[in-house]
Amino acid sequence: MTVLHDPTTQNPPAAGAAQAIRLVAEREITTRVRTKSFLVSTGLLMVLLIAGAIVLKIFDGGDSAEKIAVVAQPQSVTDSIVAVADSAGTTIDVEPVSSVDEARRFVSDGDVAAALVPGHTAGSYVILGKDGTDPAVEGPIRTAVSQEALSRALADRGIDAASLPAVDVTVTSIDPARPDEGQRIVIAMVGFVLLMLAITMGGTMVAVGVVEEKTSRVVELLLATIKPLHLMWGKVIGIGAVVLTQVVLLGATAVIAGTATGILTVPGAAVSMFAASLAWFVLGFLFFASLYAASGAIVSRQEELSSSSAPLTVLSLAVLYSGIFGVQALDSTIVETLSWLPPFSAALMPIRIATGDTDVVQIVVTFLLMALATAAATWVTARIYQRSILRTGSRMSWGEVLKGIS
Repeated sequence: MTVLHDPTTQNPPAAGAAQAIRLVAEREITTRVRTKSFLVSTGLLMVLLIAGAIVLKIFDGGDSAEKIAVVAQPQSVTDSIVAVADSAGTTIDVEPVSSVDEARRFVSDGDVAAALVPGHTAGSYVILGKDGTDPAVEGPIRTAVSQEALSRALADRGIDAASLPAVDVTVTSIDPARPDEGQRIVIAMVGFVLLMLAITMGGTMVAVGVVEEKTSRVVELLLATIKPLHLMWGKVIGIGAVVLTQVVLLGATAVIAGTATGILTVPGAAVSMFAASLAWFVLGFLFFASLYAASGAIVSRQEELSSSSAPLTVLSLAVLYSGIFGVQALDSTIVETLSWLPPFSAALMPIRIATGDTDVVQIVVTFLLMALATAAATWVTARIYQRSILRTGSRMSWGEVLKGIS
């Protein structure tokens, strides 16, 4: 085994420390990326993401046009229906049919959303619907036939409707929506999901790795050549790199699949959200991964790991629920408060940035608070790890551990 530095040295050179951390990180990376479970799970998740995008595209009716049938209507009516619907944001395709019976059959079979047929008296109309009509379809039909009736009435009185002055109506948005807001929210939510995935997978991997080394006594051999902190940081960085690579691959697969199927477009402003989400992702992962390393250091057997990591599991679930339910009420008092508090800010702030429900001051302050919380978590973990990594016997509670470092 290569000796990285004299273990009796209290303060080894920075280069020696960096080399020790790098070697441990490389060991973690090469060991874990070569496992069949990592390769299979990553490949399977990528396939599922691609298949999900294809299925979503197939069943996505967002761009489909509503069809209506018309019987014995002039071209001006059909053109007016299409134009009015288009101005309201609805796409309607008009299909002329030869008889009322045929129109009824189309409606009954669900081939069309509605049908416009002549009424029993001159100048009257009937709109046929299977179980009622969608207002988005019925509205343009009513507007079109009203305009046609008005034009015909004016013509009977010798007035050309086209010669009448047009009414000038201007729409002004008080708080205009950003065209890329939807994309920004999607990317923020993807970052949130990947963060929770990284915490669940990476944090557990760190804790399990620490316990495995303790139970196999490998840690005693490693600490003969490197310091405990170097071992801890090498493990956290190495596993973090593996998890980050996996989630980036999954995120890139989702973006590429969404773009290829036309579900997702990525404007420049939305791309900037990826950088913001990534920054919060790194802080959130380091916060939890370091604490998971401590939860592994205070136990001696794998069976005890679930109880030692239970507080972290509860905290990560609280962060998960804050993101899931918080996106529905970002302006609520509780969500606004949680967005200031680490580690909840790592999940909520990227979403609030995407929706514009925050400002520069809050972004900077909450990021600094999260960075300080992460630094504090790593400092506490370092103290716990140094004191507990070689300890065997009964599991220590978090209260006993924290009391010992205070």
